[in-house]
Amino acid sequence: MGRNTDIATEPAPTRSTGLLPPALFALTLALLAWILIGSMQSAVKDPDSDDGYYLRYMQTVHAEGLPSFPGLFDQWNATQKDWIYPPPSRIGFIVTSALWAGIFGASFLALQYLSLASYLLLCLVNYAFARRHFGEPKALFIGVLIAFSPLLMGISRLALTDSFNALCMTTTVWLFLDLVHDPGSLRRRVLFMAALAFMVLVKELSVLLVVPFAAFVLYERFVRRVPHPLGSMALCFVVPGVVTASLFALAAGSVAKLLETTRIVLDSPATNPYAIQFGSGPWFRTILDYLLFSPWPTLLAIGWFAVSAVRLRAGVYDRRSVFLGLVAALFILELSFFTKNIRYTVVLELPIRVFSVLMIGELVGGRKPMRAAVLTGLIVVVLCWLDWRSFDLVWVHFQAYDPVTYFLSVARRLWIPVRTH
Repeated sequence: MGRNTDIATEPAPTRSTGLLPPALFALTLALLAWILIGSMQSAVKDPDSDDGYYLRYMQTVHAEGLPSFPGLFDQWNATQKDWIYPPPSRIGFIVTSALWAGIFGASFLALQYLSLASYLLLCLVNYAFARRHFGEPKALFIGVLIAFSPLLMGISRLALTDSFNALCMTTTVWLFLDLVHDPGSLRRRVLFMAALAFMVLVKELSVLLVVPFAAFVLYERFVRRVPHPLGSMALCFVVPGVVTASLFALAAGSVAKLLETTRIVLDSPATNPYAIQFGSGPWFRTILDYLLFSPWPTLLAIGWFAVSAVRLRAGVYDRRSVFLGLVAALFILELSFFTKNIRYTVVLELPIRVFSVLMIGELVGGRKPMRAAVLTGLIVVVLCWLDWRSFDLVWVHFQAYDPVTYFLSVARRLWIPVRTH
């Protein structure tokens, strides 16, 4: 038998036909929506920072339509002070925000509610896919733990693109996992390609996810001997690449203008004092930030990453864990060459929260299923409470806008600012 038969040993998700888990998740989401709407007014809004630029893009495209994009590119390329702020190449988000403005108006509050809607939809997407891949009750635990992420809760209150970007990136990760389960499905290929293209149009840096996706396909094809059709899988990356490149060039007005924007985006952090001071550091700064934000889920996730690695070395292949672990490891490696900011890594909340639940299950294992589920649920509740405390500390009490490592260290009292006279 070929090595690909290891995949068949992956435990099948436990299906639940009861209404209790979805009802509990719906109540949790309603509670979180109430908490976040109640704290919306305390969220920082800065018309002279990133959200001010997103508001201007929203207003311009809402008023003038798609033909306004070349002018936005020209203005941004020609104005050096704009280079440290978001470029108009975030066309997926800008167009979505302009459509949103048609219903809710073009304002900071409208952008905030777009972020909140993106967060709530992200929670639903994660729960739905977790039910498909892990079954109940794990899906409930995963969905609730992701929903209580202090990072995701915090950015859902800001007039920025991060919450919408998290929705697009996470959905694309789940759809790719669906695709490798059934690479012959035309429907899954089309869904993944559409999600991948739109994700990159929302934020250019998200294209880095293509590397772990491709690496996973190659690993399964040549190490696990899984008969992936490499030609059709390659097209799943090439077609979205061609589509997005064409749309970027069309929005910029020409290929030359697009290349100029790309050059500025890549070069500007090296001359940005804020990025140099608060966004530099070693590769493990991303892990440190997650430890400062959500220490216990992060530690549990690291534990499951280690368990999966040891089991893989022993010949036990947990496909979902290997895939999500590869996404996390390679994405952190790629981001080590860029400005370090936890807002750029929101997609890592998915493997962190999934691995946390799996590690809790490992620690609780050996008991009867019902007893293990109750005990796991109690632990998840405690973790959610701790995460809510973290959210309240960082985002409400300290009113975070850009939660860089220095700010998180001050909030956690690991670093006391020195005042000079």
